[in-house]
Amino acid sequence: MQDKELQEYYEEQFSMFSTKGWRDFIEDQQTLYEAIDDLATIENEQTLWFRKGQLDILNLILDRAKTYEAAWMDLNA
Repeated sequence: MQDKELQEYYEEQFSMFSTKGWRDFIEDQQTLYEAIDDLATIENEQTLWFRKGQLDILNLILDRAKTYEAAWMDLNA
């Protein structure tokens, strides 16, 4: 069993994930991801590495809810 503070933290995160604002934010980020996930627009190596960083950050955002759910399940196993 986890401590009360950690439990409240996860409950707040899950509450946030269930809001319309979060769903709208994720939809916007998915649209952005799709707009920049095109190798044809990359002109040089510097742009490639910059784009990789952008996509890495967007993946962290887009996978946040799944990551928290997996961590919650591990904590409560």
